[in-house]
Amino acid sequence: MRTVDRSRLKAVWPWLVEGKFVWLSLLVNAIALLIAIRPGAGEPLIRLTGLLLQILGIGTVIWGISETRALFGYPPLIAKAKSWLQRFPLLRRNIVLAASGAAVATAGGKARAYGISGPGDNPTVESRLNALEKNVLAIHQRITETQREIDEEIHRTTDALKQEEEARRREDTEIRKTLEATGTGGVHISAIGASWLFVGITLSTASTEIAALLK
Repeated sequence: MRTVDRSRLKAVWPWLVEGKFVWLSLLVNAIALLIAIRPGAGEPLIRLTGLLLQILGIGTVIWGISETRALFGYPPLIAKAKSWLQRFPLLRRNIVLAASGAAVATAGGKARAYGISGPGDNPTVESRLNALEKNVLAIHQRITETQREIDEEIHRTTDALKQEEEARRREDTEIRKTLEATGTGGVHISAIGASWLFVGITLSTASTEIAALLK
């Protein structure tokens, strides 16, 4: 006899969890049918059981609406209703004044001081050449420093653009997932409600005939 692999046994529970909505729908219908079609069940019990299933089916509509609101970051319907009731004009409310402060941020730029070398009080050709050489070196340093700052600014701007592009790509992906979940994510809830409504309407409509068959 072939022995069952332990890893396969462990995979059974996740497989069952994937169909949790199916099991929920079947369980509720099974309990309702066990109550309604047991031998000796009367017409009022069958009709009320069907009515309860219909109420549960309608409740799935509220469930689906709540799921859709959660996908878009809106508060639950209960919180929305509570907030609306708390704003009833005749209710006495405590007014809390919150003090807010303003923060002033100062931004400072780089301050640079540049100097030039002069030939002195009694300039000679050699002193003029030395001063000119020093000034040329200073100009070269300024150009090098300015080029380095430009390169750093270009690098920062490029990084910021890449980060913004990546953030927009992630945001577009999240929006697409949200739209897909909105369009297809509530199918399981609708299926559960449809099954409960089907059984409930059947029990309520044919309650007299079912009760007659069970006598």
